Amino acid sequence: MDGSSANQNRYHYAVFARRDIADGDVVVRSIPKRACLSARTSSCAPQLRAERLGGGLALNIAIMHERSLGELSAWHGYFAVLPDRGERTLPMFWPERALRALRGTELAAHVAADAVSLREDYDEHVVEGLCVSFPEVFDPGRYRSARGFELYLEAASLAASRAFFIGDVFGEALVPVADAFNHRTDAESVRVFGADAEASAEDSDEEESGDRSSRSSGDASSASLPSIDPYDAPVTGALEIHARGATRAGDELFNTFGRQNDASLLHKYGFCERDNAHCTVGLDVKLVERAIGADAARTAAEAVGLDLDEEGYFEVAPDGGVEDALLALLARARRREGEEDDPTSESPEVRAALADVLRLRLEAYGGDARLDRGAQAERTTDHTDGGVTRAAGGRAPAGGGATGAEAAETLRAAEMAVLAAA
Repeated sequence: MDGSSANQNRYHYAVFARRDIADGDVVVRSIPKRACLSARTSSCAPQLRAERLGGGLALNIAIMHERSLGELSAWHGYFAVLPDRGERTLPMFWPERALRALRGTELAAHVAADAVSLREDYDEHVVEGLCVSFPEVFDPGRYRSARGFELYLEAASLAASRAFFIGDVFGEALVPVADAFNHRTDAESVRVFGADAEASAEDSDEEESGDRSSRSSGDASSASLPSIDPYDAPVTGALEIHARGATRAGDELFNTFGRQNDASLLHKYGFCERDNAHCTVGLDVKLVERAIGADAARTAAEAVGLDLDEEGYFEVAPDGGVEDALLALLARARRREGEEDDPTSESPEVRAALADVLRLRLEAYGGDARLDRGAQAERTTDHTDGGVTRAAGGRAPAGGGATGAEAAETLRAAEMAVLAAA
């Protein structure tokens, strides 16, 4: 089986127990860090070092370069089981019509910002950087074409959806085998250990490296590099995968990417959980200013010690609980002239002000949370979700998450439910 588009539409990957597994069992004994694809282990490491590129940007470029080498890459066999056009379930690949289903969600603005930052990073550091400084390694003809940027997006999608933190020196990397385990929040059955090569995987949970992290654009500055230059550090150490609970033979084994809301899961990994207990919603400062007036909001914020420019937004918790800082701001804004104390957070005037903020936030979603018919039709194409939601005769993708149009609907419904509970 390979990662071609045709097979990507027919298969998905998962890890199942062949025998009963006890808590603490070593499931994978060793994944050497030299086998993990990072900026340090990539064959283009000398060029990345010369350009002082680090972080997620360097990883994106390393993946892009190694994929371009075909059979000459040390990771050719690994790439053969990955989607050959990147993780097409990620919203970064969705067409405009499908993106409209994200209107009002926490994710919509991030997708738009990513499109800009990815393009800027690519133009500055690949087209105008590496292609100029090292044309023998980074072919200008390839990377200055429209297809060149598409190759970068595909690499960035693989990094976003699959990269693991493997230590302070090497940062994030693609880790063969470890990325085959699907995610389940608060119910993982395995965990990856060994992020710090000098420490035993048994010593502390602080050494866990099981959380994948999104680095779709990354920080290109040398300031992002650790005090030990990763390009100088020897590639030593290994990762292990341990059982975090008993698993019966035949059951699927799950890792966890951490406690994330559905907006984060869809953004980084291309799916949502239908019953995610960690859904949160942000209330932008600008909404508060619209609801109670910009001058009133600024004056009240200053009085209660808030910097609205730094604050950015206030969070609504999964149970509908509103951040205390916002309630304090609204209470101060609604204090009547001549009174010495602010009204309580449960007072009618504060609740009314909060209701105005929530109403404006809900209006951002527009009408029906479902896609229009045209977008629903596109759901069955490779543009929206790589056909994953229709894979294997309509079965749910591995791990049971919602992808594509269903994920957008799930996300909107979850966020609106949180706001309704506030």
